[in-house]
Amino acid sequence: MTAVALLCRVSVVQNLPDYLDDVRRRERAARHTDSLVLAVHAVALGVLSFARGMPGSRPGLWQIAVPAVVYGLLWIVVRARERATGMGGGRDGFGAAAVLALALALFFPFSAIAAFMVGPAAFLGLGLVALGLRRRSRRLWCPGLALVVLGPLVQLYTVDNHVVFLGPQPGVVVLALLAVLLAVGSLRAFAAERAVLVGPRP
Repeated sequence: MTAVALLCRVSVVQNLPDYLDDVRRRERAARHTDSLVLAVHAVALGVLSFARGMPGSRPGLWQIAVPAVVYGLLWIVVRARERATGMGGGRDGFGAAAVLALALALFFPFSAIAAFMVGPAAFLGLGLVALGLRRRSRRLWCPGLALVVLGPLVQLYTVDNHVVFLGPQPGVVVLALLAVLLAVGSLRAFAAERAVLVGPRP
């Protein structure tokens, strides 16, 4: 084996991990999972803020089903996109998350109490944290932590009692602002994913 061939082989071996990382990064960007997850969570928070702002609204049992609906919707969108484009859905686990969330809502003895105490926004935040840690994505787990912290404060009317400068319904304002922030995060994630796809290939 000549010295030139040996150097070429060594270079290929050294660059292989970087090449595989780039391929995985492009695959994740092509699925737009981060932007999709943030967009669906933004819509869910928008619905929650609208429902909370309705006159005479009170926490209801329907809140227990919100996480299951969110992950079920994500699973449906990913499967529909997979059929339309032929692109694999990856191992995002939305179907398993939807089934688990629904099972906890229906069969876990204290699920109703937990929903009333911490609120559905906190459960959505836990889902974002779990997905973000699994995907190693700060775009997901950072807003997830914010929901975990602020969700119970809104649910127990702590925000309404102490943040009066936000108007007559501070909790609704906080949920709406979180929905807007998630929507902005979704747009930024989509732009970053597009930048990865149009960037220089290895």
